[in-house]
Amino acid sequence: MARLNHPDNVPIPPLTLRQRLWILPIFMKLPFAVAVGVFRENKGRSWSRAANLAALRHLFNYDWDMKMLQSFLGVTTSQVYLEWTRKEKQQVLTDVLPEGGKLHWIGSRRDSPNDRILLFFHGGAFSMPARPDYFPFLRNVQEKASVSLGDVGVAMLEYSLVPDAPFPTQLRQANAALTYLLQKGIPASNIVIGGDSAGANLVLQLASHILHPLPSLAAPPQLEQPFAGAVLISPWTLYSTDAPSYSRNEGKDMIFSRGYTVLSASARKAVTPELRNHLEPSVAPKDWWQGLDDFFPRVLVTAGEHECLYDDIMQLSSTISKHVKETTTVVEPGGVHEDAIVKFATDEGGSGKDYDAIVAFVTASFKGAV
Repeated sequence: MARLNHPDNVPIPPLTLRQRLWILPIFMKLPFAVAVGVFRENKGRSWSRAANLAALRHLFNYDWDMKMLQSFLGVTTSQVYLEWTRKEKQQVLTDVLPEGGKLHWIGSRRDSPNDRILLFFHGGAFSMPARPDYFPFLRNVQEKASVSLGDVGVAMLEYSLVPDAPFPTQLRQANAALTYLLQKGIPASNIVIGGDSAGANLVLQLASHILHPLPSLAAPPQLEQPFAGAVLISPWTLYSTDAPSYSRNEGKDMIFSRGYTVLSASARKAVTPELRNHLEPSVAPKDWWQGLDDFFPRVLVTAGEHECLYDDIMQLSSTISKHVKETTTVVEPGGVHEDAIVKFATDEGGSGKDYDAIVAFVTASFKGAV
């Protein structure tokens, strides 16, 4: 497989004049929204974190078109990764995969048969690149786990984004990433598969493909042994905003329910009846997950107490626990969506009950017991 010394930069269409005019009022209101948010929502949080959450709530409280949002963000995951490596003086290590995906290595490339690897799928509603806070989060988890295990490899999958790459492109690329690592001789028992939000959804899409292979995709890899475990951080697995927690946690989460409604509507467009159980894991019948423990002997699910997805996550965790005995659910008190990760956008990264649970789970999974 080809390897790059540096990620390629995929051009993103610039904003049109009409789009710039649509966005202008949003930015004009941003300072006021942040100021209000800081004074209303900074209980138990640093000023920088309160400001960060207020800005996110404001920006995602509008009816964004996904293509316009991508132009507004203006970067690819490759570019965000390249900037992080430059800033942190890390080596740029990217593997180009079949099906159009890429693996970005955090720290050293660890792809020998005896290596332990966390394969991570980032969130972003399948329509946004990885944010800058993902990379210090993964680097921090890697460093903590390596203390007792020796060097642990961390590889983030860069998958193609909707709407240009419709479902099940992302599953096809996740399957290719896993196959790539296994073909290098790394045993499944040395791999933890993790993800957050849509990335956690992708972990379960991959599990569904192993249990119920889609004929339109390359066959899932034949496993000789189970994986070390699976980490699902704030999994977004239902394209609906009907759960009571959406109204109960309105204004407390990092995104208003309106933002989730827009993102859910965008994701739903490409979900066909034939693919729905694979792409929207929470709607799959309960017996769909029979045999999940054959390759995921242990699963960690984390959620924020104040995230809109809370009820959906608890229901998903309950379903999984019926098939995987070693299912652990950890709720971060006062936490928002993917709380353990977004804290790394400010000065609170590396703290929290959920963060501690992720580090402990990854470490223990590689040792073979939780």
